[in-house]
Amino acid sequence: MRIVSLAVVVAALFVLACGQEAVGPRNNELARIRLASASPDAGALDLLVNGMTVAQAVGSTALSAPALVEPGQATGEVRSSGSAQALASLPLALQAGKSYTVLVAGTRAALTAMVSVDTTSGTPVPPPPPPGPPVDSGSPPPPGTDLVRFRLVHAAPDAPPLDPYLLPAGTPLDTLPTLEPFTYGSLALTADLIRRPGHYVVKFTDAGTPNVVLESGDIDAKAGELLTIVLGENADQSLRVDVVHGSP
Repeated sequence: MRIVSLAVVVAALFVLACGQEAVGPRNNELARIRLASASPDAGALDLLVNGMTVAQAVGSTALSAPALVEPGQATGEVRSSGSAQALASLPLALQAGKSYTVLVAGTRAALTAMVSVDTTSGTPVPPPPPPGPPVDSGSPPPPGTDLVRFRLVHAAPDAPPLDPYLLPAGTPLDTLPTLEPFTYGSLALTADLIRRPGHYVVKFTDAGTPNVVLESGDIDAKAGELLTIVLGENADQSLRVDVVHGSP
């Protein structure tokens, strides 16, 4: 009769336990969501999804780290950080494996919230393309980590029709606007714009004309950044441009 030592039995039980995979959702079975703020006076903000806080203390022109949430229909709520005071809310339709950004803009008294599906969702990062003119996402070759992503966001409900131009600093207007049409809430319709690192400016003209009515300051775009350029409003409905810095 063969005798099995206690140590061997314990070791076997340990191996069996380790071989049992924990039950729970994988990352590709969840959605990712984060909060970006372009409000000039809302202060630090929290984002809640179905009552659960997923982003905390996000300041002006800042972007939070992504949080994993259950997919499905949900309600997003933006609050003053650490309080129960809701400043804006919006419905969310979250899909597994996709990444979303909730952007708030405008003044605290009239905060606007909108959501976009990030165009980088599920896209692997390829090697950088060979030297040549920059291209927008959706046109080959795809972006590399040494490039910059821009998003132009219309968050000014009272703005007249405008055309946006994303230009290297010091260069004249292009013959065509960077995006058409450019209308309120167009964040959800806009793909990332891919550029090489450098200094840029965004100019806004009266629609269909070269008449510049508003422009950003110098934008120092560094490799690997995601820069969200937001056309927003002040309390008196005058227009403003804010730049939110983050990473894809």
